[in-house]
Amino acid sequence: MKEIKQALAEVTQGMQTQLPIEVLTAFGDSIADLKTQEFGRVSEVGMAFPSVPVVDENEQLISIVDLFKGKKALVSFVRGSWCPFCNVELAHLMSYQKELEEKGVEVIVVSPMNVALLKKWKAEMQMPFRIVQDWGLAIGKALGINFELQDFVQPHYEALGLDLKLLNQTEKVELSVPAVYFVDEEGMIGYRYLDVDYSNRLDLKSIL
Repeated sequence: MKEIKQALAEVTQGMQTQLPIEVLTAFGDSIADLKTQEFGRVSEVGMAFPSVPVVDENEQLISIVDLFKGKKALVSFVRGSWCPFCNVELAHLMSYQKELEEKGVEVIVVSPMNVALLKKWKAEMQMPFRIVQDWGLAIGKALGINFELQDFVQPHYEALGLDLKLLNQTEKVELSVPAVYFVDEEGMIGYRYLDVDYSNRLDLKSIL
């Protein structure tokens, strides 16, 4: 597999050649605005990972910590199958599956996208990990990484055919900042990566 930074750069380059300049400008302004905000104050290293219900692949509510209780876990927050950068991240995670298993790390992929679409996405990518829906972005809110997409950029998402309220089954156009949490066997956060610029993702090679 390509290095993740190279794969992400290729996606960015493709967007720059395919999307109108006004769309790219709006996306850039959205990221710039998010950089002025503070995320994750309630989910720093040393804090407990919140016990919040998610919708699993059986469409049942279950506390996310029960999915990895007593194990080490990598919890990856992605936007959905419509996000090319998220697809790159998941392919990257899959390339490290064996190493993560050898280290006893359970991988949980979290997205606000509705569970039917998540199961389809998992099947298409042949994802070996659990994937769950952050219903109403409850975990994103508990971690302090959720946000409402700015009014000025929402029409551009809609023009691209992305109805986030429909995809995520929410009343507002909400997302979570792309983030990765490593949680220890006691449920404590041992490492955290988050970046409001969704074109940046964690390179596992740098920490494993």
